[in-house]
Amino acid sequence: MTKVTQLRTAGGKVPKQHMWEAVREHQNNFTIRMIATASGQPLTQVRAYIQAMKNAELVELVDSTGDTKDQRWRLVRDEGADHPRLRSNGQRSIHGLGLENLWRSMRILKKMTAAEAADMASVNGVRVTQAYAINYFTLLVRAGYLIASDHDSKRDQTFEFVPGMNTGPRHPVVQRTESVQVFDANTEKVVYAKETTGGVPGTSEPANDVQQENLRLRKLVKEFVETTSSGPTQSLLQRAQLELAE
Repeated sequence: MTKVTQLRTAGGKVPKQHMWEAVREHQNNFTIRMIATASGQPLTQVRAYIQAMKNAELVELVDSTGDTKDQRWRLVRDEGADHPRLRSNGQRSIHGLGLENLWRSMRILKKMTAAEAADMASVNGVRVTQAYAINYFTLLVRAGYLIASDHDSKRDQTFEFVPGMNTGPRHPVVQRTESVQVFDANTEKVVYAKETTGGVPGTSEPANDVQQENLRLRKLVKEFVETTSSGPTQSLLQRAQLELAE
């Protein structure tokens, strides 16, 4: 019998990726308890993801006897190395695909404007705005991935990779704990962390990153407050998601 090669994603992984790899590893016979142990994830999260996969017709229950944690399942449709992005009802989710598309576009273009990258990244039901791309590019400039051209009123600002910083297929993740940092899932390193400063500045002009962030957040809150009954725009939602990205 020919053994099927089990492709795995490299670098840092989200919890569902660990679960999916464990399911593929034990695809003909697994339980919720088995996947929780193999993936290192909580039973409740494993149960929810397996139920979502059942709703998406990716797995099926083959033995329903006993406790739900020990009931037997099998994988009926293997979709490859990357974990299926599913809502609880089994429908496909596009959450997080904007950054994936944007990073992929950047790697293709090498040198680009925010508008060019956003346009290329807006595919397969995902819309990436120019404002969203600019916000992400600004952080990647600070993290040392990109070089930005000087501001010029006659042409759009361009961005290009610093040599050696096109690190791989997985996009750098903007993480926010007590400060903002950029994590590279390809090298499994934090490549940029913003230093915070204490106290309240005496000037209303942004003199450091903390004040810049405060002004951005105040602007976002003001835009949300001023939105009409139709709700916030896609651009506003994407910029807010980037500010709150984990």
